[in-house]
Parts: sequence; structure tokens; C-alpha cells
Amino acid sequence: MDTLIYRYIDTGIQDAALNMAIDEAILVHHINGEVPPTLRVFRWRQPSISLGRFQNIEREIASEICEQLGVALVRRPTGGRAVYHRDEFTYSIVIGKRNGVPAGVIPAYAYLAQGLLAALRELGIQAELSDERVRKNPSAACFASSTQADLTSDGFKLVGSAQVWKDESLLQQGSLPLKDRAAEFFAMLRFPSEEARQEALEQYNQKTTPLNTFAPQASWEMVAQAFQYGFSEALGVRFEPGVLSAEEWAMAHQLVEEKYSKLVWRQERVRLVRKG
Repeated sequence: MDTLIYRYIDTGIQDAALNMAIDEAILVHHINGEVPPTLRVFRWRQPSISLGRFQNIEREIASEICEQLGVALVRRPTGGRAVYHRDEFTYSIVIGKRNGVPAGVIPAYAYLAQGLLAALRELGIQAELSDERVRKNPSAACFASSTQADLTSDGFKLVGSAQVWKDESLLQQGSLPLKDRAAEFFAMLRFPSEEARQEALEQYNQKTTPLNTFAPQASWEMVAQAFQYGFSEALGVRFEPGVLSAEEWAMAHQLVEEKYSKLVWRQERVRLVRKG
């Protein structure tokens, strides 16, 4: 039996709005049966904060500090909390029920988590799915909030991911911090007092850690290679290097103009799943 061939894409360094638009463009083309399941890895042109689709920016993000520091803000098509994109590894995967993804929120996440676990093993890290429940008052920061489907190692959260389902396909986006930028990130979040900020940062550091804690020599390129290998192994397919089609690029640029260059767009009805 021939091995299924899926697509692996490294889209390089792009600005925040285009990075989010590319993911949606891939999702739309996959729904239409025009592209295979796609694992994408990418980087950010400048330090950026991506916000969960339904996050309240005014209440949770100090936008004026972000502007002073040159940190871009963009809203994700997926749910979840804010993620700081600096010295971290970002991935997305588009796949659907017709490709074997089980129905249901937790089953679908657990299915794809096997690829993440295999990628971490390739980097020499043994991780597992957490069984923690979501905290009642989660921080604005993704990695400060735990769910029952987080990936942890030695009790520390390593990978935060979020999904959006549309029709029979899903987009999952995720982040793996490579270095510790927590204090820098928390300076851009809103808190009622400086004392509350420091307390939240301390709690954050007690439950999360960057990849270099476990694999100090791991570079971005090494992580990308591990993800390509890990998802291929876990899903029993071959993720071969590919490129975005001209149609995907065109849709992505259109989505930047119409949607992702703005921070307010919440009218579409899609099923969202928060995972970090």
C-alpha cells in the first residue's frame, strides 16, 4: 500500500497579518479539495502578539506599550489566549475528517498531539498530554492557561495550540517557545497593579518553560525538521516539501486587506476550540 503524501511548507519570514491570512487561505483551499493536508512552519518579521479570535484587546493587552516596543498585534482565526512570537517556533496544520481526524474536540486534538509528541521525542524530550482542567480565571497569556489537552514535560507546559473547525476541515495553530521571553511578554499585558503582574508572572514561570530548558542546543531549523518527521511518523504519511499555490497566495493577500490588517472581525460563524 502506497504511503499517503501530504504537504510540508516553510513559508519563511512574513509579517503578522500575512502569517494568519496564509493559514486561512490553506484551510479554504483544503475544504474545497484543492490542496492536500498541510503542515506549515513559519517565522515573524517582527516581534508579534497573536490574539485569540474572541479576546478583548482593550481589557487584556497594553496596546500602547506594544506600539512603543514595535510589537505587532494580530488576531488569529483560532481561539485561545495571547501568544508572544519572539524566539519561538510556530506551526500550523490543516487537515480534515476525510483524512482520518476523529470527530470531537478532544479526540481531534489528541490525534494531532501524537505528531507533536513524536516531534519532541525526536528532540530528545519525553512529553505527555496533560489532564489538567482549564482554570476558572485564566491569564490573557496562552501559556498561563492549562487545558486537559496540553503537552507537558516534567510538569511544565511546552506547547500551546488552538483549533478552528470549518465544514469538515480544521486548522490547528501552535507555538513552542524556544527561549524565555516571559517577563518581556507580561510587560505588554494589562493587570490591575504591578503586584498583580509580578504574581501572574511568577505563576506562569512555575508552570511553563521554554524548549531550551530541555534541549539547549535545539535551533529553529532543528525543531522544524523534527516537526516534519514527527507528524509523518505519527500520522503514517509522508510530509513532503511543497509550496503555496498562486491561488493560495492571492487569497492570503486578499485576506490581509479585508481582514487580518484589522483587529476587529468576529462576524463569521465557525466552530472554535481553545487549547492554550
